[in-house]
Amino acid sequence: MNRSILISIKPEFVDLIFKGKKTVELRRVVPKEVSTKTEIIIYASSPTQCIVGKATIKKIEAHPVELLWSKIGHKTGVSFDHFIEYFTGKELGYGLVLSNVEQFSTPYPLDSLREKFDFYPPQSYMYTSAELLELIN
Repeated sequence: MNRSILISIKPEFVDLIFKGKKTVELRRVVPKEVSTKTEIIIYASSPTQCIVGKATIKKIEAHPVELLWSKIGHKTGVSFDHFIEYFTGKELGYGLVLSNVEQFSTPYPLDSLREKFDFYPPQSYMYTSAELLELIN
C-alpha cells in the first residue's frame, strides 16, 4: 500500500521547494510505507501553519551522511554545516527527491483544519486521513 504522508517543513524551505531551488527534502527517518510515487502533503510549520502544497517522491536516497551530502547536498537548499548538524547522531540519512511539486492557490490554515478534523500537525510526518485528502484534492 502506498499511503500519502503529511510532512512538516520550515517555511523558508517550503519557499525554496516552490521556487525549484530545493528538490530534495532531508529526513532523519523515513516511514516504512513510503516509497517512490508516494504523495507528500506539505505543511509549512510556524509561523505559516498551513498546508500549502504537495509533491511526489521520485526517489529515496538512503546513504551514510557524508556520502548523502556528496550525492544530493547541492539540491537540499542547506549549507554543509546545517546538513551535518541536522544529521547529528545519525549514521544514515535520507533524501526524498521531489517531483510534481504543486503549490496550492489557497492554503489550508491550521485553525480551520483543527475545526474540521481535530488536526494537529506532526513534528516530522504523519499518514494522511481520507478526510484530509478529500479536502485538499
